[in-house]
Amino acid sequence: MIDGQTRRGLLKGLAAGTVAAGALRAGAAMAQAEAPPPVAGGLAPRDWIDPATGYRIRRLSPDGGGGKLYFYKNSFTPEGDLMVMSTPEGISVVSPATGALRVLVADPHADLMFTARTNRDVYYSVSEPGEAQPMDRPRTIYAISADGGEARRIGRIDNGQINAANADDTLMLGFVAYGSQPLQPGVADPRNRRFDQAEYAAVGPDGKPLNFARAKGVRMLERWAARYPMEIFTLDIRTGERRVLHSTTEWIGHTQFSPTDPRRIIFCHEGPWHRVDRMWTMKTDGTDLRRTHERTMNFEIFGHEWFGPDGKEVFYDLQTPRGQVFWVASVNLETGQRIWRRVERNDWGVHFNQSPDGTLFASDGGDADMVAHAEDGKWLALLRPETVPDADTESDKAELVTAQVMRPTRLVDMRAHDYRLEPNLTFTPDGRSIIFCSNMHGSNHVYVVDLARAA
Repeated sequence: MIDGQTRRGLLKGLAAGTVAAGALRAGAAMAQAEAPPPVAGGLAPRDWIDPATGYRIRRLSPDGGGGKLYFYKNSFTPEGDLMVMSTPEGISVVSPATGALRVLVADPHADLMFTARTNRDVYYSVSEPGEAQPMDRPRTIYAISADGGEARRIGRIDNGQINAANADDTLMLGFVAYGSQPLQPGVADPRNRRFDQAEYAAVGPDGKPLNFARAKGVRMLERWAARYPMEIFTLDIRTGERRVLHSTTEWIGHTQFSPTDPRRIIFCHEGPWHRVDRMWTMKTDGTDLRRTHERTMNFEIFGHEWFGPDGKEVFYDLQTPRGQVFWVASVNLETGQRIWRRVERNDWGVHFNQSPDGTLFASDGGDADMVAHAEDGKWLALLRPETVPDADTESDKAELVTAQVMRPTRLVDMRAHDYRLEPNLTFTPDGRSIIFCSNMHGSNHVYVVDLARAA
């Protein structure tokens, strides 16, 4: 843990880093005040045309609500016919095309993890009872076919979190922190079903309560400074054997396997993005550990990284500097080629994602308190990259960045959405729709927006 003097210094740095955006926040807050309020009571609609965009939206979750996996986690069967989601009854599967829904694991305590890449298995875990946070308690890993049947035991871990399975479904990838405390102090299990994250609260240097975004920033600063020992590990899906790949006192997160190379992983150093060298890659034998982006500007930030469909490129949110100039950037891990795709402030999103064929991107938007401080940013949008015209292509150098611009098409009006719940948008495997989570009608639900008009 950190002492009071260090904490005060962190708070001061946080406050100084946000003063310059004050005018933008004020204007954005006025714009967001005009947004329609969430629907109070009643059921969320099943099927409608968004009056602001003209695109069709369907609800996939049951009347009791539902949640989807984090934006980079595999949530579909290899055939693309079924998607997994969390529901009040436990773990369910749904057809994105028809909306047909079925409970797969009738246990509200079952923690949905992700789907396999080479077969129809769905992986989940069940934590043992206790007062600690779920990821700090022993948990057993299971697999069950998306078509039903009996679950089988994969293995047990004493603590930690598993985020992915590799391309040939032989290994799982996870991380663990030893001795860490909840991000939000005084709460045994800070994760909140309404927002799927802690109800962050903190006060600033003046003793006044901070808003959600800045309070979360304070807690992130404190956790980053604590330097708890951590490990990245694999779990053999066939034998349950656990093996440590990497040990550090950096705050590790976002452990991911390449969707095509079973031996390639990426991971991040969590914390204030402008203070960390966030993005890293390595192989499962511990070799080829290297950064995937080098900072060249003060207050430059980058993160929320994910593998592209080919498993060779890593994509990420890049800001040069923070909150001013926005890009969806990528680096090819084999060739080193870099492409930066310019995004306008109102098109920035909490997360971006990419279509299965790699030609399109999407943004899930953000509210006025977030890093972009967008005056009109609460939209789910499709983004088409266009290369900046170059009159002298023969002078281009492979080692330099290729610049592109993103052309947006707004799909879903998110002005009634509370962004404490992250939408975590994902393209369907056929590339025809985007699935996302929203509380725009009060409760958390999973929706799909069809892209027919945007094709």
